[in-house]
Amino acid sequence: MNNLKTFLLLTILTLLLVWIGGMIAGVAGAFFAFLIALIMNIVSYWWSDKIVLGMYRAKEILP
Repeated sequence: MNNLKTFLLLTILTLLLVWIGGMIAGVAGAFFAFLIALIMNIVSYWWSDKIVLGMYRAKEILP
């Protein structure tokens, strides 16, 4: 179920960015927004855990 929620969230975000890009700059803007959304989705899907831990400056606890 979590994978489905993640997929839907990333899909909706991509569609929103493509729509905004299309409204601003037409087909070229929609294509550019799609590329940006694709890169952003890949990074957030695969490295979101490392990004959040880095934001909180988490350190490994040693025994």
